[in-house]
Amino acid sequence: MNRTTAIAGKFAVGGAVTALAVLMAAAPASAASKDSDRDGMSNSWEIKHKLNPRKASDARQDPDGDRMTNLLEYRLGANPRDEDTDNDGQDDGDERLTKTGVRTADTDRDGKVDGDEDYDRDGIANEDEDDASESCATDDDDRDGDHVSDEDENELGLKVSRSDSDFDGIPDGNEDADHDGQSNEDDDDHAGDRCLGDSDHDGRADEDDHDRLGVIGSFDAATGALVVVINAQTEIHVTVTDATEIEIDDSESESVPLRTGSAEGSVDDLQPDRTVVELDRDRRSGALEGITLSSVAT
Repeated sequence: MNRTTAIAGKFAVGGAVTALAVLMAAAPASAASKDSDRDGMSNSWEIKHKLNPRKASDARQDPDGDRMTNLLEYRLGANPRDEDTDNDGQDDGDERLTKTGVRTADTDRDGKVDGDEDYDRDGIANEDEDDASESCATDDDDRDGDHVSDEDENELGLKVSRSDSDFDGIPDGNEDADHDGQSNEDDDDHAGDRCLGDSDHDGRADEDDHDRLGVIGSFDAATGALVVVINAQTEIHVTVTDATEIEIDDSESESVPLRTGSAEGSVDDLQPDRTVVELDRDRRSGALEGITLSSVAT
């Protein structure tokens, strides 16, 4: 091989390598691209979370209302469709303020979830710090749809993923875990809640329109045996005693969207087909402490 041939061969090889390098550099800008709109979020992540991989402006949006943009949720590995990614009772945006992890429910591993901690030592749990600033109670997650927010279920000792934590046939929202005289779902009601509306104008909050536990199937005044029919497959059997408080829910006659009170009832009101709004049972003994009936006859 003469010198001229060797030089030509060298340039031929070099040219092939250069051409290959150009092709490899060009690939990411076309079919191999992982961020089509160049908004900092990968296409696959945007598609997974129902965002638009060809719309850069969605990087600045906050669909779950946790005060974290989609781009920040992406960088921190959070869920842009869930205000509380790790289900510790504290919104993702608030976790940045308390320096806790958005994907770790117990950041310091002390056995207490981050939402129950008190970062600023003001006597208010992290998860409750933003309650005063929230104009809508339904801003909080409610995974099991029982009308009790996940953070409140945690405080009440209920299951956030089970609408009837104690399997007694009564939805958690209709029970009274803290024995304060009102159902769990009503504990966080306040007059300034813009989401506590009355869409059907029946004088009751939309939340309370679902407060129909069932109807009385039968009642034996001699033994106190009461049967409440929930549906065709479910009945609740309880015993009414002299200690059982019977109330008539008179909120349906009120024009305000919050429950205002109940009238006193008696065993004479325990008639078949009467609508039962709530049953209040002792969590330990199961004894029937109270029963609330609808003021509207069925």
